[in-house]
Amino acid sequence: MKKILILIMTMLATGNLWAQHRPQYSQYIFNQLVINPAYTGTKEQLTVNLFHRQQWAGLEGAPNTQTFSIDGLTKNKRLGLGFHATRDEIHAQNRKNFTVDASVKLPVSADGVISVGLGAGVSHYAVDPSKYNVDVSGDPTLINQKETTFSPDLNIGVFYHTERFYAGVSITDLLGIDEDINYDPERHYFFTAGYVADLGDNIKFKPSFLLKDNFDGPSNVDFNFFFLFKERIWLGASYRTGINIFKSDFEGKGLNHRDAVVAMTDIYITPRFRVGYAYDYTLHNTLNDLATHEISVGYTFLRNQPTKMVTPRYF
Repeated sequence: MKKILILIMTMLATGNLWAQHRPQYSQYIFNQLVINPAYTGTKEQLTVNLFHRQQWAGLEGAPNTQTFSIDGLTKNKRLGLGFHATRDEIHAQNRKNFTVDASVKLPVSADGVISVGLGAGVSHYAVDPSKYNVDVSGDPTLINQKETTFSPDLNIGVFYHTERFYAGVSITDLLGIDEDINYDPERHYFFTAGYVADLGDNIKFKPSFLLKDNFDGPSNVDFNFFFLFKERIWLGASYRTGINIFKSDFEGKGLNHRDAVVAMTDIYITPRFRVGYAYDYTLHNTLNDLATHEISVGYTFLRNQPTKMVTPRYF
């Protein structure tokens, strides 16, 4: 029970108390569809991705997340279509999202494309009080039986990329509101950017960052540094922390904002098939003995005719 309380406090300190609304990912940099609908079709091929994340393995009630996504371009090359489904669970709370994503792509330079995207779907949210392992029947302010609700989802985003640079802005949970079981998904804002530079004939370097915010606490920022070897193997690390950018007065202000450092790899076994793994090391002293594992796999259905694989490999 002590570690469950620390879990909640740690999430509050880093702004991640939104976990029941927005799952945490480390490998989003290999599939940004999970945070931005405008990313749909950016790989220019029909692509399927699966993610599984087990946070703080061994801690009862710790977050665990599974995601399936599929997206690609239509024949006219201007319209991207996709779908993603997510299951996110933390302790007694469980949320499932089912979202259809679409984007319109507009060339703005010789190699620059800007995409405007929309994701629409539904969320199923449930609270199971039996998992609290306490008697809540005598407290009218607490849920004492399993409650579920459905809520509409609407996400929007913009994504710009060349062969070496990308930047995206997105907003999620624009509509979903249901206060019947204290379920009120707030809007969340994402801004990400990255660049790929050559360090030699067979090595590339990609720094990037992701800013996540709901303006109720510290801003969450991921700083990512990756190396690509021979167009096949990504190796890198991330540093995740909370920074007081937009709001400096909030509950839990005195808690440690440091969250985690992450070691990651993503390997193209073949030009079609990739496998990724991330290991998160939590910087909170009480939780740093609990490992976080994230596994992803992806498969791309390549066209028969020759095609560039630069964009899918880089971001």
